Amino acid sequence: MLEQYRPLIEQALAHTDGACTWDMLAEEVNAGRAFLMISPSGKSVAVLQPVCTMHIFTASGDMSELMDMEAEATRRATEGGFDTMTLRGRAGWERALKPRGWKRQDGLMKDL
Repeated sequence: MLEQYRPLIEQALAHTDGACTWDMLAEEVNAGRAFLMISPSGKSVAVLQPVCTMHIFTASGDMSELMDMEAEATRRATEGGFDTMTLRGRAGWERALKPRGWKRQDGLMKDL
């Protein structure tokens, strides 16, 4: 299923300044250390990694769907016992997520 979403994921990876490559991300997902979150329409995808925080590797697609997915990821992270979420990405994410409790740290972070 990962390969099906490669074009969308690679769009997001292009904004990581090389911090994460397709091969690195695919290895994490295939090893079970990261997982895909796919919108109900299948037009949007996020790659999440539960580490010390719930880390969102990438997110791309329809912004409305992604905001719904952010709410669901927040719910899952809270239920999983995490107390923060993180993501790295382009500056537009900060504007979009600030009203949802995200703040700039080293990347973006949300207290749960």
